[in-house]
Order: sequence, then structure tokens, then C-alpha cells
Amino acid sequence: MKGRWGLQWKMTATYVAVSAVAVLLAEAAVIGVASLSPSAASLSEQNLQARTHAVAVDLAGKLAVGMVGGIQLRGTMLGTPGVAVTPGLAQPDATGVAIPQTTGPVCDLPASSVAVLVSQAGTVLATSDPACYPVGRPAGSLIPALARRRGGAGPARLAGSRVVWAAAPLEVRPVSADPKASGASASPVPGAGRGAKALGMVYVQVPALTQGQAGFPLSSSLIKTGLVVLVLAIPVGIAFGLLSTRRLTRRLQRLAASTLEVAEGGFQRRLPVSGADEVSQLEENFNRMAGRLEAAMDARRELAEAHARHQERSRIARELHDSISQELFSISVLAGGLRRALPAGSAVLTEAETMERTAADTMREMQSLLLALRPAALDEGGLTSALEGVCRAYRERLGADVRAELDPLTLDPALEHALLRITQEALANAVRHAGAGIIRVRLSGSDGLVGLEVADDGRGFDAARPDPGGLGLVAMRDRAAEQGGTLTVDTAPGAGTTVRARFPRTAP
Repeated sequence: MKGRWGLQWKMTATYVAVSAVAVLLAEAAVIGVASLSPSAASLSEQNLQARTHAVAVDLAGKLAVGMVGGIQLRGTMLGTPGVAVTPGLAQPDATGVAIPQTTGPVCDLPASSVAVLVSQAGTVLATSDPACYPVGRPAGSLIPALARRRGGAGPARLAGSRVVWAAAPLEVRPVSADPKASGASASPVPGAGRGAKALGMVYVQVPALTQGQAGFPLSSSLIKTGLVVLVLAIPVGIAFGLLSTRRLTRRLQRLAASTLEVAEGGFQRRLPVSGADEVSQLEENFNRMAGRLEAAMDARRELAEAHARHQERSRIARELHDSISQELFSISVLAGGLRRALPAGSAVLTEAETMERTAADTMREMQSLLLALRPAALDEGGLTSALEGVCRAYRERLGADVRAELDPLTLDPALEHALLRITQEALANAVRHAGAGIIRVRLSGSDGLVGLEVADDGRGFDAARPDPGGLGLVAMRDRAAEQGGTLTVDTAPGAGTTVRARFPRTAP
């Protein structure tokens, strides 16, 4: 789990934490707005009293009309049906204050607005809240004493809460007759005035706070909704985190596995680059690094092989010098001594001279072979310095007239090595086989090409014969072909030999 899912689960946990913090901050903002909202009534208490009194007067008038029309008021449900109850808040409307019909079984007097019709005897005839003011029961102490004695409006404290109340008398005039019409019948009409009869009282009570300025309502449903959102944020965050980080973690796992493979020597490993994000840059950098490591290891391998070849050539040269060269020198000395000891007319004098001359020629060829085997230090002075060293060695050790014209060039190490070996082989052939008196070595570079020319005035040979030049010429052509170049040989018997090599010039 740690190696495969560690990063993914950390990122998923971050998503969950961010989601939860966002929900908590939103809930804190809501709570802050609710707590900082003003809680005082938007309507003054006097205004709310006036509105409550207007409702009481209007309701008394409507009830009086119903009584005149013969409507039975006992058990009548007051208030407006369908109005939502706002506990602890009065609800101002266009005409005054809304009175909801409350049908719940629990009585909470200060919680909502109520309207009650009370008879002259103090009995409840109609109500908007039957739980608190049952019909047929005395109103008792639930109605303030001022309202029972003289009506009007005013504030009061009921069950620890401040309320505003208003009372309006319910009156009718018993007679309505036309004085000019004799024998007219009399009938009661609603209204107050002289001769009006009081049938009861309409009492209206509302909380002292109005709905318009109670602040942002922090209800329990809102808190529950916030908790539900907070709980849902956890699985949603986990699902989103796992889905959104799955591709990223797979790419990182592949990158980690490839890095381990390269660390163990698999430099051929490459990654597919997808997208244009930071991970794709890592993939590109990994591929570039792996390519450079592979090239460096190949170069190191080639260098090690070249070093091994140089060591082997040095070993062979030392053995040839320490054994065969010394033996040849001994034979040459003995042959010379024998030639000098023999009388002038001896029959073996000619054979002694031939043996001395053969030993000298063999020693000269051996010296040429040793120079060809001698590794040149390209790393110390470059190609030009190495070629000058080779030409100088042939002049000093073999007495050959080697004339060099070398342009200072800086080339690819592999190309420099090929040019050096071709020069060594051509010089060795000129000294060992051609019997050259003058050898010219020319190195030049122009127009993207590198040219090497080794020319001698020796015996030459027939280039048309089946095996011209032997293995040395084959080796020179192979070296030229390995570097994308060409090698040509111009020669004829008695006309000398010119070896020309051409290569495309590449930067080091």
C-alpha cells in the first residue's frame, strides 16, 4: 500500500480535507451572518401596537356584521388559514399583522400571533388557537387586565416574553328605523355609538418582534443540511481524489520503475511522453538522461576496448623488441663478424654477406612493424601532434625521409583514431615493402571534408593483381568505411604509391 498508493492516498486525503474545510467555512459564514444580523424589531413598538389595534377593530367589525346576519359565532375559527406560523415573530402585512390559524395541540402563548373573541361574561366564543383559548372556556388571566377593563392597546410580558396586545369591543345597535315611515320594523345593525350594545370583545396578541428584522434565520434544518453536506464531502472527496490522481500516480510509478531499471544498467529504457505538464517534462528529461547514459556507456566501452587493444599492441611490441629484435641483432653481429673473419677468397663469404644483409633488412622491417604497433597518444596533443610524432619516429628510428604537411584539425575521436591508424599503416607499407626514399604525409580539411594523403616514391605494385597490398590495405579500407569515408590507392610498378582517404567532417 505504501509503495503503490502512498502518494495517491495523500493527495486524496488532501482533497477530502479541502472539501471539508470549504464546507466548514461556508457553515461558519452562515452562522456568522446569522449571529451578526440585527435582532431588534424593524417596526417600532408603537407602530406594532397601532397595527395590532387596527386588526382588532377590523376583526370586531367583521364579526359584528356576521352576528347581524344571523351567523352563529360560537366555535368560529378566527385567523387566516394557510399562513405559516413563525414562532416568536409577528408578521406585518399590508393591513396590519397576519393572524395564522393554529391547529396544533400544544399551547405556546408567546410563540405566535393569536386572536380571541370573548363574550361579556369572559367566555371564549371564537379563537385562532384552540389549544390556548378553548371555545366555551373562560379566558381567565390569559388576557391582560387592562384589555378586560377598557380595551385599547399596549405592551405586556407573558410567560417571560414581550408581547403587544390590542382589544376592540364588539357592539351592535339594536334598532334601525326610518322616522318618516310609520310602522317600520326595527333590526340590529353593527357599529358603535349612542344606544349600541356591547356583545363582547375581540382580543389580538402578537410577539413584540416582527418578521422583517429578526435577522438571518438560523434554523435547525439549515444546520442539518450543513452536516449532511459535510458528511457527503468525505466519500465524494475520496472518489474524486482517487479518480483524478489515478493516471498521475501510474505515470509516476512507471517513472520510478524505469529509474530503477536504468540504475540497474538498463540504459535502453524509454518512456512514452504524454501531455504537457510537469510529469511529461520529467519523462522527457528521463529519456534524455537515459540516452546520454547509454551513449556514455557505449563510449566508455569503446574506450575500454581501444585501451585493451593498445595494451595488447604494446605488449606485442615489447615482446618483439625484447626477443626477436634482440635475436636479429645478434644474428647481424655474428654475420658481420663472420664476414670480416673470412679470407677474401672464401667460398662462404658471399653467404655471410647475404646473411648480414638479410638480418639488417629484417631488423629494419621489424622496426617499422614496431612503430606501427606503437600506440600514439591522441588524448595528449590531438591528431596533428600524434601524426607529427609518428613521422618523427620514422625519421629518427628508421632514417626515412618523411615530410609532413598537417593542418591543425579538431575532429571526432573515432575519426581521429581512424586517420592515425591509416597513416601508420601507409607509412609502414612504404618503409617495409616499397623501399621509398621520400614519403609525404598531407592532412587537410575544407568544405566539410577531411583528406589524408600518404605518397611515396618507392617501387609501387600492380593494383590489378588478385591480392594487391595484402592485409594492410584491406585494414585501411575497413577503417575508412567504418567512418563513412573512402580510400583509394594510385600505384604502378616502379611509379610509387599514393594512398588517399576522404571523410565527411564531423564535430567532436
